[in-house]
Amino acid sequence: MKIAVTALILGAFFLGGCARQYADTDLSYENEIEREEYKIYSLSIEHIYLRNLLSHNKGVLKTIVIVSETGELNEYWKDELVDGLEGKGISREVIEDWRKENRTTKPLQGKFDLSYEFHLVSKTELEGYEKVNFFGEFYEKYPDSNGLISVSKIGFDAARNKALIHVIHSYGILGASYNFIALERTGGVWSVVQRISTGSS
Repeated sequence: MKIAVTALILGAFFLGGCARQYADTDLSYENEIEREEYKIYSLSIEHIYLRNLLSHNKGVLKTIVIVSETGELNEYWKDELVDGLEGKGISREVIEDWRKENRTTKPLQGKFDLSYEFHLVSKTELEGYEKVNFFGEFYEKYPDSNGLISVSKIGFDAARNKALIHVIHSYGILGASYNFIALERTGGVWSVVQRISTGSS
């Protein structure tokens, strides 16, 4: 399994030459806070995307489509589910900051530093698809895509060395995965320390 994961990650970097078709080419950030947030978004999205490729035996890295606005609180983020994160080792401070941040949404820009090509899609466009044939229309417009990613806003501890984010990866007939990602920063480098599934369909 470790060999398969390594092969996928190496493949991602080999494909990276044509990545970020819709990214800001210089990846300039307004401030250090925004830079750190996009590091977390990018790391979390890649973590879930590569994991799902392995889970469904898909060895080909394709374009990923990312919703251009953070998600709203919904049934996958119920209070009892979020409260239960503390029993899984997530600090109350980070949980409460995540909950506070996600009372509102915010727009996202093409500042992700990913190893593969991605597109941003608006909620308005997605809402225009027929619900009964949502992914039929989606893949008609994005035929080379491996699904749709939606992310929450990020919760932090006071020192901003611990972070929490929720990521949904929907991929059509095969369903979707819903996950909290806990991250920590050591020596200025962010890493994923825990993935907590909140469901699948």
